[in-house]
Amino acid sequence: MNVVCVTNMYPTPAEPGLGLFVKRLVDGLRALGVGVAVIAFDGRSDKRAYGRAARVLARVVRERDADLVHAHYGLTGAVALSQRHAPVVTTFHGSDVGYVRWQAPISWLVARRCRAPVFVNAGGARRLGLPDAPVICAGVDTELFAPIDRTEARRALGWDAERPYVLFPGARESAVKRADLFDAAVREAQRERPDLVPVVLDGYSRADVPVVMNAVDVTLMTSDSEGAPVTIKESLACTTPVVSVAVGDVPEVIASLPGCAIAPRDPRALAQGVLRAVGASRDPALRARAE
Repeated sequence: MNVVCVTNMYPTPAEPGLGLFVKRLVDGLRALGVGVAVIAFDGRSDKRAYGRAARVLARVVRERDADLVHAHYGLTGAVALSQRHAPVVTTFHGSDVGYVRWQAPISWLVARRCRAPVFVNAGGARRLGLPDAPVICAGVDTELFAPIDRTEARRALGWDAERPYVLFPGARESAVKRADLFDAAVREAQRERPDLVPVVLDGYSRADVPVVMNAVDVTLMTSDSEGAPVTIKESLACTTPVVSVAVGDVPEVIASLPGCAIAPRDPRALAQGVLRAVGASRDPALRARAE
């Protein structure tokens, strides 16, 4: 079987974490013996990249006699539909289902023209009027993200063994991740725990990320929009509690888990969730949920 994956997010040397979940899917398919060609492009600064990708896709699909085109994100789904040789499956990842308003009409059209629309959470499917569409979120490498002793993790990172740490699971420069709300919540929590240390993943290698997730006491998500954030499931796989605003599939993923909480978009409420999580034990139920 030959598949062509077309995506506007894929890791590069400059941005090794960009679209890493897409690469993991590609690697997994290849490990199963599926032939996968990847057409990756960056349309953030130059929208003409979409047109160029469509021309490349048409050529690659013909040359490989592709059985299927798998597009990631609604705008990329439009690129995939520009060829008629192979059926198209499009995975909608979150912002493309209405959180970014101008993308929603394009995604709506793509969802109805492609052979199979796939969503990473049920809310996205409902937003595009397809409540019965399949929901398939990105998987977690539970071998890489596994519990290790917190003291050992902190020693490996050179951290203080006694201070509490809270993780911001996103890029600070991305406005949608709301680093400002995270910072405000941390300041509130520091009123009670002045030794609380905020941590970001920027600057850590991929190999270091599981160590960081084991070393922190809690992961705090404050995003304006998400689909099915893999970092939340990775945190749970390391038995690290999650406190989050109600976004994407996070409420369903962490529901009823010890030490975890959904809180309003209010710094004080989020801070209280963080403080409770700091005092919580590392419960194996978190990893069971991730698995």
